[in-house]
Amino acid sequence: MQNTSLNKWREHQASLGAWINLPDLHITETLARSGLDWLCFDLQHGLMDYHDLARILPGLNGQPVTPLVRVAANSGDQIGKVLDVGAQGVIVPMVNNVDEAKKAVAACFYPPKGLRSCGPMRPVMQYGFEYLAKANDNVACVVMIETLEGLENVEAIAAVEGIDGVFIGPVDLCYGLGITPGDFGHAKFQDALMTIIHACKTNNIAAGMFGYSPELAKQAIDSGFTFVSAGTDISFFRAGMAQSIATAKGEAPVTATAKAGY
Repeated sequence: MQNTSLNKWREHQASLGAWINLPDLHITETLARSGLDWLCFDLQHGLMDYHDLARILPGLNGQPVTPLVRVAANSGDQIGKVLDVGAQGVIVPMVNNVDEAKKAVAACFYPPKGLRSCGPMRPVMQYGFEYLAKANDNVACVVMIETLEGLENVEAIAAVEGIDGVFIGPVDLCYGLGITPGDFGHAKFQDALMTIIHACKTNNIAAGMFGYSPELAKQAIDSGFTFVSAGTDISFFRAGMAQSIATAKGEAPVTATAKAGY
């Protein structure tokens, strides 16, 4: 039941993942066999809910890929349920201060580290009751910095015991900084990235970012981010579709952009 992605982050090794927005088992299984380190199932903005998650997560069984879930809110019941159905890590949106970071930690871990209630339905079926003794060392608690308040408090947030990583929502951070959404080259945005990376390095935790394209993902890793998404199930489909149609028509190859989006 080792969390291979979390182990990589702890060793300061870069890991590449993808975002899952569609409640499709076949797409999930295909991506699980692609060589990615982790997959994140999006319950905040993705087109799926908890019942979809319970149906799809078993498709990762036996594959060397870590299942992460972005919950819809910093809520103990939501965080506990996705862990009980088999997630090995949780990404919590809109964390703005230390109290909110501590709330996320409390929901992710069993006592004495946290306040997670015991009822790990799928993990116990998969790993037996040894899961209870090992869960606190193998669950990843990741909080998102997406606002100006969160950015201003990132040093303190990253220092909260139990936080394994900080993840950037790039477009929401643009809104928070008062710049055009998607203007990832803006000096304010780039300065914010360096601030977050520094906070993570200082506290020996992982720095992650949502990559809207393979190019943006590579830039993020080269800049010092530990875990980055190469795209989403939808963006992969869109890019492959556009390329296939262009090739069939004899047109120039399609060039991906940082604004490829979801």
